[in-house]
Amino acid sequence: MLQVGWIKYANCSPLLLQIGDRLPGSGVALRYGVPAELNVALSDGQIDVCISSSIEFARHADSYQVLPGHCIGSDGPVQSVLLLSNRPAEQLGGERLLVTAESATSVVLLQILLARHWGLSGCSVERSTLPWQQALAQAPAVLLIGDTALQAAMADQAPYCYDLGACWREMTGLPFVYALWQVTQRAADTKRNHLRNLLGLLDNARDHLPQQAAELAARADESSWMGADRLADYWRHITYRLDQRHLTGLNLFYRLAAEHGFLIQAAQPRFLKV
Repeated sequence: MLQVGWIKYANCSPLLLQIGDRLPGSGVALRYGVPAELNVALSDGQIDVCISSSIEFARHADSYQVLPGHCIGSDGPVQSVLLLSNRPAEQLGGERLLVTAESATSVVLLQILLARHWGLSGCSVERSTLPWQQALAQAPAVLLIGDTALQAAMADQAPYCYDLGACWREMTGLPFVYALWQVTQRAADTKRNHLRNLLGLLDNARDHLPQQAAELAARADESSWMGADRLADYWRHITYRLDQRHLTGLNLFYRLAAEHGFLIQAAQPRFLKV
């Protein structure tokens, strides 16, 4: 049985809606969690493959391989990785900022943007599990990801809201890759057929998503709080295909992360040969 980590965020829903009925009998079992939890489960060998934080691969590049052709990314605004702030970002220098405890990649991305996009120094980040309204009352800015970020944007209560996908594109002209499908070396060695089956399911779901977004959104649980039209639009802002431009953006992210001390060295994705 292939143990697959699955993020319970709206950005993964259109994939699961398409492949869920085909999982029974496919040799695939799902384990749900937020990115930070699944990063640990993958590292500990509790799961075999996971849509996991892109920075996580760079920190364990010798231990994981990547399913080719797949990611969660954006070529501009992503809508679900947001810095909510009480003041313009340019005025956050030297401040203590609160960041979600659910993410790893977005926290590194924020710190790179603070230094290189906004030219700030002396900022510190502190992980917080507070509701975002409380966090924003205790600090000048808070980083949110996933469904919480979507809900906060809909509430429209923060004076300033910065989409980190849009900021990265403005700074670099490139897409950003938030997550990769990562495979443990043990699974790559012993569960190749199951991985091939999973890759086929993901290929089909990714390729059919653009045409089926509206129909899938009408069936998704998230439409109850987000609305089907808004949900389908959100999915259209996400890129699920790991193409050459995304790889270029990913490699630049790794290089900058290493320059700023968040990685020992930049990593190169190792792709699973299926």
